Amino acid sequence: MSFWRWYWLAWLLIGFAVPETYGLLRNPRATLSETVWSWFGVMRGQSISQWSVQHYVLLVFLFWLLFHLAFRIWR
Repeated sequence: MSFWRWYWLAWLLIGFAVPETYGLLRNPRATLSETVWSWFGVMRGQSISQWSVQHYVLLVFLFWLLFHLAFRIWR
């Protein structure tokens, strides 16, 4: 495997899986999803009519990430 494959594997395990697992088991407010929701002001039960520009930026980014990773498009 190349350096970059090792790098991303290490990042996924050490930089994401370890802190996320800790958050899930010990402090649910420390997960990536809770942090992103806090940054973007996402609140449970909020309707689309209450969304701000930040919500739409997050939505566009998540669609891009999904299609980029799953279908190898939009490099």
